Order: sequence, then C-alpha cells, then structure tokens
Amino acid sequence: MMRAFPKNFLWGVAASAYQTEGAVEKDGRGQSVWDVYAHTPGRTTNGDTADIACDHYHRYPEDIALMSGLGVKAYRLSTAWPRIYPHGKGQVNRRGLDFYDRVIDLLLHEGIEPWICLHHWDMPVAIEEKGGWRNRDTARIFADYAATVIAHFSDRVKRFAPINEPNVIPWVAYNVGRHAPGQQDYAACLAAIHTLNLAHGHTVKAVRAEAPKAEVGNIVSLGPVRPHYQDAAHEQAVVLGDCLWRRVTVDPLWLGIYPEPIASEIEPLIQGDDMDVISQKMDFFGLNHYNPVFVGPNPTTSFGISETPPPIGMGPLTDVNWVVDPDAFLEQIRDTSARYNKPVIYITENGASFADALTPDRKVIDPDRIAYFNAYLGRLLDAIEEGHDIRGYFAWSLMDNFEWGRGFSKRFGLVYVDYPTLQRIPKASYHWLSGVIGQNGL
Repeated sequence: MMRAFPKNFLWGVAASAYQTEGAVEKDGRGQSVWDVYAHTPGRTTNGDTADIACDHYHRYPEDIALMSGLGVKAYRLSTAWPRIYPHGKGQVNRRGLDFYDRVIDLLLHEGIEPWICLHHWDMPVAIEEKGGWRNRDTARIFADYAATVIAHFSDRVKRFAPINEPNVIPWVAYNVGRHAPGQQDYAACLAAIHTLNLAHGHTVKAVRAEAPKAEVGNIVSLGPVRPHYQDAAHEQAVVLGDCLWRRVTVDPLWLGIYPEPIASEIEPLIQGDDMDVISQKMDFFGLNHYNPVFVGPNPTTSFGISETPPPIGMGPLTDVNWVVDPDAFLEQIRDTSARYNKPVIYITENGASFADALTPDRKVIDPDRIAYFNAYLGRLLDAIEEGHDIRGYFAWSLMDNFEWGRGFSKRFGLVYVDYPTLQRIPKASYHWLSGVIGQNGL
C-alpha cells in the first residue's frame, strides 16, 4: 500500500556554493577562509581543495537539467559571500551577482523554485582577519551583504535563510578546531555563538525590509544528543553537548533566551536590544538531520567535550561513521515541534554517504542509500501523520561534492561525480527518489 505525502508537499535538493562551484579565482571572487584552510597541509583528506570542486560554476545548466530530471520543484543553494563582496564589504562584484542571475533564471525557466541560503561557511578572508564571527561587528557587515543579495533577487526568490547550520560553526570550528578557521578557543566560541545569532536577526530584518513578500527561516542541523558511555561523566557531557549542539543557536531565535548551562557565560556579551534583534519572527524552521550525536568528555577541546564515534555495536553506519537511526529523526522532529511551538518545518537537508563505485558499465548501484531514504522518509510520513506541520523535504545532496575536511573521499550525492572527468552519473538512488517524487509517496 502506498503512503502519500500531502498534496502540495515540496520536494527539493540542496547544495552549497563552496562545495560545488569551484572557479575560486574566477570573475573577481575573493578568497574565503575555506580556501586558506583547505590549502593548509594536513587539514583535508588527501590534501583535497575545492579549487575546481564540481565546476558547477561552468556546468550549472547540466546540473539544473539533472534536478529537472529528478522531478524536484525547489533547489536550496547558497550564495558565496566572497563572490559578491570579495573583501566582505565595500564594492559589490557585479560578476558574482551575474552568475547567480544566470542560475536563478534557468531554475525558474525549468519550474524549480530557488531557495537562497546566504551563508554556507565560506567567510571572506578579509572579514576573518578582522575577527570573523568572534567580532560582533561582523553581524552588521554580514547583514549588509545579505541585504544586497536579498534586494537583488527579491523579484525572483521568495524564500531566504541567513546562515546554514550556525550551531556547527562554534562546535566544530572553535571548540574542536576541525573546520575553518580551525581554532580551539573558549572565548572565541562564545563570541561566535552570539555574533552568529545577531547576524541571523539582522538578516531577518533585512528580508522584511528588502523583500516584504518573501519568507525567511533558520537552517540548523539537529539530532538527539546521547552519551557514548552510560556513566556520570558522559551524562554530564550530554547536558552541555545538548546545550551547545541543539540549543544555543536555536533557543535565542525562537524563544528569545539562551539556554542553561551556558546562559550566564554569554550574558556579558549581550548589549542593548540584542535579544530583540535575535528573536525576530520567522516563517519556517529549516531542519537538517543526519544522525544522533554521541558525546563524551574530551579535555583537548575548548569546552572539554566533543562528539565521539558511535558506541561499538551501534549500527548500521554510513561511510562517515554516522549511525543510521530513523527513529532519531522522528524524535528530533517531535522535539523541534514541541519546543518551538509547532512551527512550519521544512527538512532542508537529509541524506547519507556511502562508498559508491562505478560498475564496469559506468553505473552506480547504491542500495544502502535507497534503504536510508526509504526509512527516513517513512519516519517523515509518521511525523506528518502525527500532526507536525512539515511542508517539504530537500535531499542532501544533488551530487557528490567537496565534503569539507573529508575532501572528495566521501559521497553524499544522488548523482555520482567522476572527478577526473567531472562527468555526472545519476545513481540508482536518483532514479528511486525520482519515482517517489513522481507518485508523491512511498
């Protein structure tokens, strides 16, 4: 028996500028923190860089044709801050805007709605050199960049989000030091949390001013936080981990407060009407979900905790060692809906990496990914049937791409990218999901 999704359910795919575009020195683009990080020896697997990535900058017509063939009606892209403001502020690079004009116009021609995320981790180096997210002035600088993009595309784009996964930036870039700029600093982590929240609030205000008919929401990666071992030290790590991972860049936006046990630590950073700016009314909650997060004590990190590998025997696992646990997906949806007063929810990322390989006849058969999507979409239907207001689902990702510190060693795509030739090859999961979208059900 087929289980149907709601009649107007929105199907989409998601990708990011830095992971796909390449062309890092093309048409006036400035340098980003990830350009520097990826070119630093030892930072990425095999020394991979995104200088070429998937060459989406030149091959976007082919990629949009793949979206059309899949049957999606929305594409969540990010605009590259250093492509539009090479130095983070000052003179606009018109050629950067021109590129996204071409992409968006072709998307609309193909009947695909563009959703713009204004930042997916590629901060201009010039802004990082002045403190980056550690400097509260960055919040307004970012909002000025965002206002430029919003105003330029407001005639064609109706949904915006300020920052992709702002919770990941403090946790991974400043607590663990595994993402650009690769620091481990307690004070910097706290400052980044608050500046990111301020940047979000100012950007929501910019959407209201520049595109009053558009919708705006947050995009955050959430999953239940669990102890690696069942002991007092790990239970304590869960309390702090849940605060840092799920709450500090969400509660201020939706509830207007910082959560315990970190509220008192951030209080000295709050000035004037900061909390009113941060807690602007939003139109939707963008939920990214992949897996539950296991944590434990780690004295080498800024906060003394970090994510751990899953406990032994926990499985199955994806190729990046994340637990496949669709029940955790349903648990997270329930938590989000209950904690934030039943917001409109879009699943803005969900997917899995597996060790895909080309067959001799140049096909990619990926039954594990099909099983993953089938299980998670099943739980999504359960959530909808429970009454949670879920309006759409964006698969991550359209195609294999530069997977940050893991370089090109991990593949999340529905489309296989043969990096030596950059040929795009739809996987079995692409054709399976196309069938799901076509019948709007499982």
